[in-house]
Amino acid sequence: FRSEEVRRGSAPSVKCYNCLHSSEGAPSRSFMSLKREVPSYSKYTLSEETREYLKKPTFDIWHWEANEMLCLMEHMYHELGLINEFSINPIVLKRWLLCVQENYQNNPFHNFRHCFCVTQMMYGMIHLCNLQSFMSRADVGILLTACVCHDVDHPGYNNTYQVNARTELAIRYNDISPLENHHCAVTFQILSNPECNIFANVDKATFKKIRLVEKIYTGMRLFGEMGG
Repeated sequence: FRSEEVRRGSAPSVKCYNCLHSSEGAPSRSFMSLKREVPSYSKYTLSEETREYLKKPTFDIWHWEANEMLCLMEHMYHELGLINEFSINPIVLKRWLLCVQENYQNNPFHNFRHCFCVTQMMYGMIHLCNLQSFMSRADVGILLTACVCHDVDHPGYNNTYQVNARTELAIRYNDISPLENHHCAVTFQILSNPECNIFANVDKATFKKIRLVEKIYTGMRLFGEMGG
């Protein structure tokens, strides 16, 4: 499944699009800071075998480097027809993926590979369960995007720690699902930059639904905490 990999080690460095952070580590209110004019990462020609393998929940996420994972996630949006559904500029999709990647911290677990793992599993379930037969393409796209961003900027410590340590996040969100609220806030801060906004061309009703899905995820986690 690696026949599409070319000249390991000679690929150009990733040109990241990252969020401005304050000295305390929290995202600032400014738009994302673009380090490069045009985003770039190594382009791999995916074999038919790899494209089919990617659709399976048994896909091995450990054999892929960061640039390859970016290419595979980009392929998911194209293959599911989400570029046309949301009228996404392909360059904006690249910028957005790079910005999301940059804002996943280098944690032992809640890192960009975990993001790819969850996103790929959802992509596999979309195909395995034929979700597009009873969900709209827009809903499928929103679901996939929620997976991409579900742990963005995770600090590496869970909600219990945040609350007990009285961290900035716990104080900001009044001890109510501080991490989930933070992931949601960072997601929409990234989307607030026109150069990284994959939903710039959707109507107000669709964007409201996108916001709602993120809030539902937070609410489900809160329900679990209350029930536990």
